[in-house]
Amino acid sequence: MKTVIVTGGIGSGKSAVCALLRERGIPVYDCDARAKALYDENPALIPALEKALSMPLRGGDGRLDKAALAQRIFSDKKAREAVEAALYPALLADFKAWRSAQEEAPFVVLESAIILSKPLFRGLADAVVLVDASPEIRLRRAMKRDGATEEAVRGRMAAQAPISSADACVIRNDGTPEDLRKEVERVFFGKNDYICKILKNDTKAMKTDLAKTLSIRGQHGLFTYIAQSRTGAIAESFEDKKRYNFSANSGITTLADISIYTADGEVKLQEVFGKMHEVLGDKDAPSAKAAPEELKALFVKALPDYDGERFYVSHMKKVVEWYNALKNYASLDFVTDEEREAEAAKEA
Repeated sequence: MKTVIVTGGIGSGKSAVCALLRERGIPVYDCDARAKALYDENPALIPALEKALSMPLRGGDGRLDKAALAQRIFSDKKAREAVEAALYPALLADFKAWRSAQEEAPFVVLESAIILSKPLFRGLADAVVLVDASPEIRLRRAMKRDGATEEAVRGRMAAQAPISSADACVIRNDGTPEDLRKEVERVFFGKNDYICKILKNDTKAMKTDLAKTLSIRGQHGLFTYIAQSRTGAIAESFEDKKRYNFSANSGITTLADISIYTADGEVKLQEVFGKMHEVLGDKDAPSAKAAPEELKALFVKALPDYDGERFYVSHMKKVVEWYNALKNYASLDFVTDEEREAEAAKEA
């Protein structure tokens, strides 16, 4: 079972990201919540902590006196390390047992702000997603969430060790909740290079089949063909992953059937996308709202012999819109005709 660590500083929104993943049916292990629960569930843990700190830690009800523990380790680094040495092996074992039970999930998520800095947990993650936002936004969120003063939150932010973004996929959470939802969809479910390569580890899964990629008249964005319905076709939106039933007269076109006119004939859209990628690299194409001169400049580089009499700016706007949708929600690595034919023969 693949493991993704979702991490981030105070107020970054990592819990909001994990809540969205739970909505999509992804199991999430909350390290902070489970650590607190283990004090009650693991009978050997409190005695181990008392021995490590050479002090009683149980209240009148026999349960952990969390206030006493927090007071002891707040400014005592050695005491904090002793607690971690007792707690973290139990937490790691608990996580592994929980993960082994998630048989139906495509992957699991471990939510923690500090786990990456702990040597015991090295090598646990197959992928790391860092949720980040500007310091001022994080400050406001934490103050509102915890009812804390600015001074208190700034102190907690200063005390938290920096989290490296090296080898991590970064989700920016400076915008609206809807912006965050779209980022989560893109990163975790959009077949982008990061998650697809690391989690799925399947080059076939990363490829986009333009024969099953649909443009539908009057509809924004692209859709993936799912199945034939009684009245037409069922297709899934690239952006929100919702499924729709389109009638046969909805103006459905597959991108595999679209070509661009050039001086020497027609060039399949798949080849055009490849040439655009060579020019753009990792950058998005200009927006469909960009100036006509900017759009023409791109196609002069990518497809210099395009036929200006039959390939208009209105067509360019569609192509860049599709390119960006594929880049951000699917993949620019495409299924070839040979692979498609081989798959069809195998199914037959």
